[in-house]
Amino acid sequence: MISRALIPGLYFTVTPRPVEASPLRSDVTGFLGRTRRGPVGQPVRVEGWRGYLREFGGLRKDLTTTYAIRGYFENGGEVAYMVRLCGHGSRPAAAPWKIGELDSTGQWTAGSAAAFTYAQYRIEATSAGVWANGARVSIRYRLRGASGAPEVDVTVRAADEPTEYFAGLPLETLECQIRARSLLIRLIPEGPPAQSSHMMPGPQHLEWEVMLQGGCEGTPAEPSKQDYLDAADKLGDQDRVALATAPSLEVALVAVPGLYEDLSDSSDQEQVLVALIAQAEQLHNRLVLVDVPTDPEHTDDAMKEAAEVMKWVTRLRSLTDGQMIRAAAVYHPRLWVLDPLGGIARPLRSVPPSGHIAGMISWHDRQRGAHHTPANTDLFDAVDLTRVFEQTEQIRFHAEGINLVRCFPGRGLVVWGGRTLETEPEGRFIAHRRLIHRLVRVIRRVAEPLVFDINGPELWLTIVRAITTVLLEAWRAGALKGARPEEAFRVRCDETTTPPDEQDRGRVFCLIEVAPAAPMEFIVLRIALSTDGVLEVFEA
Repeated sequence: MISRALIPGLYFTVTPRPVEASPLRSDVTGFLGRTRRGPVGQPVRVEGWRGYLREFGGLRKDLTTTYAIRGYFENGGEVAYMVRLCGHGSRPAAAPWKIGELDSTGQWTAGSAAAFTYAQYRIEATSAGVWANGARVSIRYRLRGASGAPEVDVTVRAADEPTEYFAGLPLETLECQIRARSLLIRLIPEGPPAQSSHMMPGPQHLEWEVMLQGGCEGTPAEPSKQDYLDAADKLGDQDRVALATAPSLEVALVAVPGLYEDLSDSSDQEQVLVALIAQAEQLHNRLVLVDVPTDPEHTDDAMKEAAEVMKWVTRLRSLTDGQMIRAAAVYHPRLWVLDPLGGIARPLRSVPPSGHIAGMISWHDRQRGAHHTPANTDLFDAVDLTRVFEQTEQIRFHAEGINLVRCFPGRGLVVWGGRTLETEPEGRFIAHRRLIHRLVRVIRRVAEPLVFDINGPELWLTIVRAITTVLLEAWRAGALKGARPEEAFRVRCDETTTPPDEQDRGRVFCLIEVAPAAPMEFIVLRIALSTDGVLEVFEA
């Protein structure tokens, strides 16, 4: 394959399409956890499972997060932000590669590389971790390629990664070409600048095979509590200007499926969850999907497990202030999923449900809207539940706001709950919380362009019109109750909401009242059998 247009003809160049981030979306999930490879500590936007594989690699047997993210995309997730975590001191695998030799004065000597461009590089994996240890990079140098100039062929073979082939790379742009096209390696110049030799007799071809070594994920390899807290801050950073690098504008769901795997101390786990919930409540635009830390594989008694789960949920409530807990939803139990890395002996493995649930909510959001309850919906990429609870435990779970995944004959696995951990009716339903999150996103979008306008009746009227338009759309979609818009919402922005002293401070206050439509959770029917044998069914 000719890499440059050297002869007349038609040439195709494949480039990824631009990132189309939107702060109006409410179906995007942010994940924190360990992955096979990828950038460390920075939110990266990925589209679909293929996009995730490109940036972070595939499954890894000891990393639950990778299985949860696969479940996210299999259940309808479209876009996700991933923040990869590693332990302190992580570094990428690397190996030296050089053409020519340096003499005692630091000058290039011909040596065995006569008639070639002399250079020295460090071949380095694109990201930290053990994934690239043992990867082999084969290099073939030709004095005269198809273009008549020196060219290089590069082949990269890494375990559990697609083999990369790069043919006919011009030497003068070798570093840039590898950076632009390879997902696995980078070339970093070392030593003095590259230098071309005179065309003197020498070999026409040279070949090398380099093996990368020394990659690690830190000591210890597991991330710390502070790593999780720092990643949460970056996922909620509101100060970034560029939309493509501001995940806080898109992320509407947050999941940490590998939290209990990475942090063994229960106090550290609780601090991370509380920090994520507090951030979600402060931003008013996201929901935290919480997994239960108990492992059903090591619990034989379902009643005992149910008691432990409810005790843990009660403690989590006690650690949060006020209505903060309405920004969290708990799902249980864990799921059995197919494990292609488990072999014949262990074809299944259990994973927390948050990744699969996030995908289901994402799909539900795009199909029906954020105001519909994400429940009574099938789950995919899961074959069974690790625990089945009797009706007594199910009643207790529902009363505590714990959403169950149940198995129904003929349907499979179904999400059977749509409540937050809030006990008060105002913040109890996920549908209500996500409706508010959606309205906050839209209202922010229509109101921000009005900043710096003259603070007066004209501005107030503009704000009322813009927000009323948004709420009318929500009412027509069935998200708000009431036979007329006046019964569904009220918007006020005038001198009563913004008194003169607030106007002097350059501030405007708008009062918005909405009446969200309540989801139906119970259907009660009365059956009457008359004396003449007629059966009648009435709705209670």
